[in-house]
Amino acid sequence: MSRSITTVVRIIQFMKDSDVKISKKALFLVPIAYLIFPFDLVGDFFPVLGQIDDIAVFIVMWPVLRSLLNKYNNGDPDLEKNKKDPDAIDIDDYTVE
Repeated sequence: MSRSITTVVRIIQFMKDSDVKISKKALFLVPIAYLIFPFDLVGDFFPVLGQIDDIAVFIVMWPVLRSLLNKYNNGDPDLEKNKKDPDAIDIDDYTVE
């Protein structure tokens, strides 16, 4: 139970972090959107198959999402947006005296 709560907290931190690329955050929305939207590979009007494809999306996506969370916790720079070099001079703020 505590492991599940920890994972949810990590996902929330990941989604709130402004340094993480939006494309990486969007991957967390794919399974949720698939569950919410009425368009499925197999329609939900089929008694068992309709629910199995919803579950399959989560099963397929979870290793990818878990990998992203692990990279995030390890500080992988591939997840971060391109940042300015702290030693670089911003031309817009630079004035010649």
